[in-house]
Amino acid sequence: MADQKTYQVQSGWLKAAIEALKAANVAVLVPREEDGAVRLQPVNGSSDGIASEYVNTVLPLKRAFLPASEVLLEYKQEGANVELIPVPIEPAETVVIGSRPCDAAALEMLDSVFQWDYDDLPYRTRREHTTIVTFACAKPDATCFCTSVGGSPANARGSDVLAFRAADGSALVQVLSPKGEAFIAKLGSLAKPAKAAPPAAPAMEPKFDPEKIKRWLDGNFENKFWAETAMRCLGCGACSYVCPTCHCFDIVDESTWDRGQRRRNWDCCSFALFTKHASGHNPRADQGARYRQRVMHKFKFFPERFGRTACVGCGRCLRTCGVGQNLVDVLGTIEKMKS
Repeated sequence: MADQKTYQVQSGWLKAAIEALKAANVAVLVPREEDGAVRLQPVNGSSDGIASEYVNTVLPLKRAFLPASEVLLEYKQEGANVELIPVPIEPAETVVIGSRPCDAAALEMLDSVFQWDYDDLPYRTRREHTTIVTFACAKPDATCFCTSVGGSPANARGSDVLAFRAADGSALVQVLSPKGEAFIAKLGSLAKPAKAAPPAAPAMEPKFDPEKIKRWLDGNFENKFWAETAMRCLGCGACSYVCPTCHCFDIVDESTWDRGQRRRNWDCCSFALFTKHASGHNPRADQGARYRQRVMHKFKFFPERFGRTACVGCGRCLRTCGVGQNLVDVLGTIEKMKS
C-alpha cells in the first residue's frame, strides 16, 4: 500500500481521465442513469452523462469480478475420448470510476473467500487488472446503514482512489495504492497536492450492534423466531443478487451431443433447491431454515472465519425486497431479544 496522498483536481478531471484511459485501450466503467436506475456501464463513446446524484448503483460492483455466468472450461467428445479446452483468462485493464465505498469494501470480503483455501484464478486475475476509483457518499439515504457494520460514507477500504466530489465538478481525491498513483498520473496538471483536508463524512448513527447480534445468534439456532420472520420471505433471491458480498454459485455443464461448457452461475441460499441433495434430502427444507442461514452466514459464520461481518450496509436488500422484509428491522429485533 502506497502512502496516502491527497490531491485537488480541477473541474473536467473525469473527462480528462476517461479520455486518457480510452487512448491507452483501458476499459472504463462509470455510473450512468437509464430508465430511472443507475448502473455501472462501459464508456464506449462520449464520456458525458456520468450520474452525479445517486445513492448507489442497482447492481453491485462484484459483477466485474464474479460474473453472473461465466465459462470455466469447454469440452468436446469423440467416441470414448474427451478433450478439455481451457478458457483463456485475458482480462482487459479496467478502471471503475464511481463505485461507492460500501461496494469497494465488499471486495475485501470476496478476496477472503476466493483467495482462501483455493486460488480462484479468474477472480484474482480480474482483481489484479482493475483499478477502483470510489466516490464518497455525500447524501446517504434512510436505507443505508454502513456505520452499523464498521463502514462509513467515506470508507477507504478496498479503494485505490477515494474522491470527494464538489458541486462545481472539482474534487479532493485520496490516492490509496500504487494503482491509484497510476490513475492520478493520467490527470497531469489537473491534479495538484491539496492544501485542505477532505470533508468530513455525513454523520450516520449506527442502527444496531453486530456484536450483540452475534451473541444472540450463538445460542439461538433453533429459535422459533426464524420460522416466524421467514413467513414474509418469498425465497426469490433478489436480496442476494443485489448484495455486494453474497458469493454463492453453482457449477453446471451445458452440452449438446458431442461438446459443451462448464459454467459457474450465481446461486442463492434462499432458493429451495440450493441445498437439495441428489438423494432428495434437503437439510434446509423450509424457508425459515434458509432465512436463518442468510442471517447467520453474514453475522456469525463469516465473522468467525474471517474476522468481519459479511455485510457492508449498502441498503440494496432493503430497497429491492418485493415484500418489504427489512434486514435492519430484523436485526434490531434480534438485538433486543434475550440470549
